Amino acid sequence: MRTHVFADMMGYGRLVEDRPAEDVVRLLVAYDRIVRGALPSKRAEVDRAADVFHLVFSTPSEALQTAIKIAESVKRHNERNPDLYMRVKYGIEAGQTVFQGSRYVGSAVITAVLLKGKAQSGQILLGEAAAALLRTSKLGRMRDLGVWRLPNGQFLHVHEARPPDVDVTTTVETERFLSALLFTDMVGSTASAASVGDRGWRALVERHHAVVREELQRHRGVEVDTAGDGFYATFGTPSWAIECAVAIRARVREVGLDVRIGIHVGECEIVAGKAGGIAVSLGARVMAQAGAGEILASQTVKDLMTGSGIQFTDRGKTSLKGVPGDWTLYAVEPADSRKPRAVEPLPAAARRSPRTSASRAIPRRELRRAP
Repeated sequence: MRTHVFADMMGYGRLVEDRPAEDVVRLLVAYDRIVRGALPSKRAEVDRAADVFHLVFSTPSEALQTAIKIAESVKRHNERNPDLYMRVKYGIEAGQTVFQGSRYVGSAVITAVLLKGKAQSGQILLGEAAAALLRTSKLGRMRDLGVWRLPNGQFLHVHEARPPDVDVTTTVETERFLSALLFTDMVGSTASAASVGDRGWRALVERHHAVVREELQRHRGVEVDTAGDGFYATFGTPSWAIECAVAIRARVREVGLDVRIGIHVGECEIVAGKAGGIAVSLGARVMAQAGAGEILASQTVKDLMTGSGIQFTDRGKTSLKGVPGDWTLYAVEPADSRKPRAVEPLPAAARRSPRTSASRAIPRRELRRAP
């Protein structure tokens, strides 16, 4: 387990083109001195490519402390040397990585690079693993930036340990993509809590959450949000979402609980890194119509799964709160409901790659009819 930090000086290519060579050299020398002066050990620097440093630490607290120290030193440098102004951004993630040849490889490295690319000048962004490990630290409160969609299609819960040096006015980017959406909710949670008491209910909820997360991982799902007793997750295909739903229903019953689940496929949008849109609202409304132990799907899901062998039972048309028109919903059962087909988990690195990411958008040609 290692924590990876990438520090990148922004605008280096343009600087080389626009400034005299001696200014570029002076700036790089100052940049090197700041970064290397903040390192607790020379061994922390594993790679340097032009204006990008790759630093590796045994603990996330040491990694974050070093990144903050570098950022504060850069800020002081800029105040004293406005003619040699440097803009540096940072990405941090923790995880299990492998050292091959002269470099580290693994999903944590890829995520740290992608976070660095999304950061603004002076901003330190952390992935969900690093943020979770730092939750009990005393390094200051981190800001929850919500779920972002990274350039490789991966959804990630992002935290900010240090804001940008200045307020930057940016254009809000709206991106639209297709995804399979799954919503779950525990049934009868209030009554169950009253019957088993606070301590017993807490144990049941923790077991429920663990089961759902295990099945999301096995079926290539990405947890987007958890609210109370329910989960919201995305999948690359509706078949993965259905198989995951069937597995979740079976396993939570083993611990004495029941769930209702809703599945929809639609076009979502990302605004300032947050997944949303009418498709998300529709998926939640589909779930709300389900009874105990029922998996409901929209007409769009049924159309996409034609010929799959999955059984869809017409539950009739209904109006969904806040969504225009009437919608036909279907109860879902696999072809062999007694033995849902398991999906072998992908290696961690593959799960985060652009080609195999669970949050990869469904090609538009697969969508036969949109709601």
